[in-house]
Amino acid sequence: MKGLAEMSEKVRTRWLLVSVLFPMSVYADQVRQEIFLWQGTPPGAETEATVEKVVERGLEGASRDRSITGVHRPTLTIHLPEKKNARSHAAMIICPGGGLSRVVIDKEGNDFARLLCTYGVAGLVLKFRTPSANNEHYGMSTLEMDIKRAIRLTRAHAEQWNLDPQRIGVFGFSAGGILASTVATRYDRGNRESVDYIEQESCRPDFLGLAYPLISLRQEICSEQYRRLLFGKNPSADRILKYSSELNVSEKTPPTFICHAEDDQAISIEHSRLFVEACRVAGVPCTTFFRSRGGHGYGVRKWGTPINQWPQAFVKWMQLRGISEDRR
Repeated sequence: MKGLAEMSEKVRTRWLLVSVLFPMSVYADQVRQEIFLWQGTPPGAETEATVEKVVERGLEGASRDRSITGVHRPTLTIHLPEKKNARSHAAMIICPGGGLSRVVIDKEGNDFARLLCTYGVAGLVLKFRTPSANNEHYGMSTLEMDIKRAIRLTRAHAEQWNLDPQRIGVFGFSAGGILASTVATRYDRGNRESVDYIEQESCRPDFLGLAYPLISLRQEICSEQYRRLLFGKNPSADRILKYSSELNVSEKTPPTFICHAEDDQAISIEHSRLFVEACRVAGVPCTTFFRSRGGHGYGVRKWGTPINQWPQAFVKWMQLRGISEDRR
């Protein structure tokens, strides 16, 4: 299986060279491989009118910051922790942000996956299909399909990757929060009659993490930009309510961790507060890490604001729930 070539130019158009999974025989420290969610053409795939592009947005210290647009074939980049004992690892499917039209693959994806690996948790970064202006290509139903497939795929190969199928969670940053919260509130148990063994698996996450997430699609809180990307022009009220995650929380929603800054101007903290209140009403355990300052889009990088301590709080939350290992 081949990994992706390193990107050296600031903007580089590429065809993905990703092998079709599937055997993986060793577990090294933070193994990284990228695989397609579907071996052939994904269901609902559009004619590839755009070509996938990677934009190098600059370096922050030694860290890269790439943005990917024009995604037509969704993938998972798999980071596996070092195998230190007989116990299988928990896993986290990570949904990066990027305003839905792009995927911020490093600071809200691979960086977080590497952090998780240091605590014995596998990080699997989802590169989902990117909606285009006016919903010309992909929308909310496609994103829901991608995140559900990612969880099913992970569960189907849990034994092969030394993962615990009962400890598979999902984490959403920014616009990726709508994918994570949707699958946490609109999951299914799989189709046992499917000829595709992956589709037979449950897509219910066992735990949920959210950072400055897009949650509600209602007009009074969500920008027109997001609604147009997800539904096109003039979506029905029923469709908007169907995918406003705070309205779909139930007692079966998995335990949740949410971080958000009060001064976030991109996605209001009200999105998180609505979800927290819905969890409270449903009796779902929900831990918050809200701070007065921090803005938006910080990922796991330290910008010197109060919100940047959230990764430590999240690690502690995982340890208390038996998700991660204390390796430090």
